[in-house]
Amino acid sequence: MKFNLRTLALGALLLFAFAGPAGAQTPVQPSASSGDATASVKTIIDQSIVVFKDQQISAPDREKKLRGIAESHFDFAEMSKSAIGYHWKTLTPAQQSEFVPLFTTFIEDAYLSRIESYSVEKINQQIQSSMIQFIKQTSDGPGYAEVFSTVVLQDRKNPIAVNYLMSYDGGEWKIYDITIDAISVIANYRNQFNRVLNNDGYDKLVSLLRQKIQGLQQQAAN
Repeated sequence: MKFNLRTLALGALLLFAFAGPAGAQTPVQPSASSGDATASVKTIIDQSIVVFKDQQISAPDREKKLRGIAESHFDFAEMSKSAIGYHWKTLTPAQQSEFVPLFTTFIEDAYLSRIESYSVEKINQQIQSSMIQFIKQTSDGPGYAEVFSTVVLQDRKNPIAVNYLMSYDGGEWKIYDITIDAISVIANYRNQFNRVLNNDGYDKLVSLLRQKIQGLQQQAAN
């Protein structure tokens, strides 16, 4: 099971780092009952920038804080369900309970490993030279929204379209998927997971994920 490292690398930086001065924004009207999904995305970006700009923080503490931001603002249960797709209903409650924390650990380790391949100085340069513009927010039904944005990078001719799919959970908006130039990060995993599930079953998928996590953690330790 191979993963698209280019998508991982770009996604990692978009998740945690690409956010320079905010551009002019189309006004987004928040829902009085459910808050503003766009504001939640901005909060994640702002918190991440603070972590990267802290020159005194150690690498382990930086990782711990980034994991905390992710766990507070990403709907990993929804992400896990979406990554499994139609197979989710075939899993037992015990398998569902096992898969969510496993996939959560895998996502965090995968993205943080890509971030660690960049120096903090490099990421801060990207932050300073990039610009994110929030365009609009739409409703995808009760409890779901999509936040549309573009990211302008100094080393890319055309802006990148980055959309955040949000779910309203526990009194706040959380991200459960990100599309980068119309490519869904979660759909990328779902296509690969479905092939494994169709050919080899759930136990094989879990085994492969555990191997990936072990490899990522060994890589981080070196």
